[in-house]
Amino acid sequence: MKAWRTYGYGDMRLDEVPEPAPKPGWVKLRIRTVQPSITECLLLGGARTYGFALVEKALAGGPAQLFGHEFSGEVVETGEGVESLKPGMRVAARGSHPEGIVGFDYPGALAEYGVFPESLLAPLPDHVSDSEGAAIQPLTDAAAAVDAAAIRLGEVAVVIGQGSMGLACLQVARAAGAGLTVAVARRDEVLALSRDLGADVTVNATKQDPVDAVRALTGGRGADVVFETAGGPPEQGLAGNATLIQAAAMCRDNGRVVGIAFDGDAAVLPYASFRPRSIRYLFPSMLDRRLFEATVHLVASGQVRLKPVITRVLDGIEAVPEAFALTAEKAKHGLINPAQVAISR
Repeated sequence: MKAWRTYGYGDMRLDEVPEPAPKPGWVKLRIRTVQPSITECLLLGGARTYGFALVEKALAGGPAQLFGHEFSGEVVETGEGVESLKPGMRVAARGSHPEGIVGFDYPGALAEYGVFPESLLAPLPDHVSDSEGAAIQPLTDAAAAVDAAAIRLGEVAVVIGQGSMGLACLQVARAAGAGLTVAVARRDEVLALSRDLGADVTVNATKQDPVDAVRALTGGRGADVVFETAGGPPEQGLAGNATLIQAAAMCRDNGRVVGIAFDGDAAVLPYASFRPRSIRYLFPSMLDRRLFEATVHLVASGQVRLKPVITRVLDGIEAVPEAFALTAEKAKHGLINPAQVAISR
């Protein structure tokens, strides 16, 4: 079968490799659609971001089938003991499992076929497309963030950043019972999409101070919960911890800030902005089976819409490098979700 292997930073090659067979408890899939994550794009270029040590370890042994943890597939064979999945079923995947992380500790989905643990997969209803299925894995991060926030009915939720993760958090927060949702971003065209996906109020941070806007909306009290999705290393074009400082400033006393953006090892928590006002800084919950299945249900039930953010689907496994290039510069190419590749249909 054909599979992309990484030989070094910036060096991916389409090789012929043996077709894998499932071991007990694992499932063999025909990969339907795959999308690179921003983190994978950075790692391919050699950036020292999350997962860099895993890439170094994998490459030390020679060419490796790295990356490809956001995908949908079709079951073609099951290993001994697999009961929940049958050949012909279409499935979505989550990214990690006690035996390792897909595309790092064992081969990912940048291939025609792959084998994965049964517990990593969940059936897709017929009305959920392969493209939507491939976008479910990053949506699980948004579901985990909202789970950590423990939103109560009617609370005010602000989402800073309206990329794919911010738009996902916005929709999941509404589904969880937020009474007022506020989307903060820097581009009017993105905020138009935020409104289409359910934001009650949008704030263009280049035209008005988002802290002042949220304070005004809440009568000076502040938001109950703020999701921060825009921070990260400035050298990668991100906001450093400036948006984290904003998040604390627009949050009410005893409120919650959920950190979703990965700021790197040098990230600095603005302690003085949090401690005196008893603002809790939270990370997303650990992704368990309950959250994974709940995420699939959000899409299947229409509570979260993924189709509006999926705007580029390339055909054929040969298009994987193009998808990486487009995804690495999403804003330049007008993308919200990563570019996808339909490997089979």
